[in-house]
Amino acid sequence: MLKLKLIFISFILLSIFSQCDNQSPIPEVYVNFTIQLDDPVYVGLNPVGASVFIPGVGNKGIIVTHVDISKFLAYDATCTYDPSDSWGRVVIDASGISAVDTVCGSTYSLMLNGMVTKGPSGLPLIEYVADYNANLNSLHIHN
Repeated sequence: MLKLKLIFISFILLSIFSQCDNQSPIPEVYVNFTIQLDDPVYVGLNPVGASVFIPGVGNKGIIVTHVDISKFLAYDATCTYDPSDSWGRVVIDASGISAVDTVCGSTYSLMLNGMVTKGPSGLPLIEYVADYNANLNSLHIHN
């Protein structure tokens, strides 16, 4: 009887913790593409601290930021506060190192893993893997 109770409790705890893995309200989408950093469309991304918006990928586009010499970060441009809002999306601000949602006003740091710097959102932006290849001067963005 004790073994049965332990198995039942273990099952309950496992199901609770497995539900905590994906806290994001944003649907997961398949992302897998490469950009050439010498392409005129992306040449603005070359200076450290620069950011570009890439439409047509992710949920509402992807924001890529050049963090340091060989590090880039890529984020989904969907606000984590209300991703169902079809009018809004996260846009790069004038500094290029922050982004703001056009509807709720949440602000995110593009240099610090998409963390929220001003609410109402409490979750960071969804981040994709950005693999930089210096030999090919390319960036492979994927999940």
